[in-house]
Amino acid sequence: MSKKGKTVFITGAGRGIGMAIAQCLATQGYDLILNYRKDQGKSAAGLQQLLTSSAASRVSVRLARADISEPREITEMIKRLRQDGVEHIDHLILNAASAPFKPFSEMTRSDWKLLLNSNIIGNNSCVNDITPMMPAGGSICVLSSMGSRRVLPNYPLGIIKSALESLVGYLEVELHSKDIRVNGLCAGMVNTDMSPYLQKLWPDLYARYQASPRRWLIEPQEIAHIVAFLISDQSAAIRGSTLVADLGVSLTA
Repeated sequence: MSKKGKTVFITGAGRGIGMAIAQCLATQGYDLILNYRKDQGKSAAGLQQLLTSSAASRVSVRLARADISEPREITEMIKRLRQDGVEHIDHLILNAASAPFKPFSEMTRSDWKLLLNSNIIGNNSCVNDITPMMPAGGSICVLSSMGSRRVLPNYPLGIIKSALESLVGYLEVELHSKDIRVNGLCAGMVNTDMSPYLQKLWPDLYARYQASPRRWLIEPQEIAHIVAFLISDQSAAIRGSTLVADLGVSLTA
């Protein structure tokens, strides 16, 4: 099916997996609305670079600033988009995430607020504000991580990713009557700018992976291609599922 005129909204699009998804979908001909949190820093700089790329020159690319941990900001962002002439959003990709890296025994009230607001309340608010703009045949893709399936030290985000994978099924049932598909993608270890930090956080895990004969580090572009498949008509039979893309590492490690 033609992607001309199809619009994709991506949260946390300024770097890492979000940026890779944006670049991939622009190349495929989707119009993009790219969410970011603040006007300074790597994300803002990355988005400005994307706007001047050859891929972006062939499609419509809009930037949409909002901290998705704040439902009010999400509502205001969507209001601005409507005022700017955006009439529909065909696909929603929930990629943004924020969390402390510490043991649960050290979690403070502000840590829990960050964890829940950024990843559960914020994502659900995006769904609530954007699905009224989605036509039949639209889709939602939720990004998860292997922390949902195994215990990783100092990684509270893992339990939230488990909750998001459960939310995938609930949203699929709730949105089925609107013909909006909902799926998730659980990614393994992805080669982003977070990798050096995670290697320091989990040295034993990284050492075990590096000693394995199996390739274990996934490139962001590989995740982007799977996301592109999940929002396409080619995956129409997949509903309420979370796919795992970890290069098979979890089979032996």
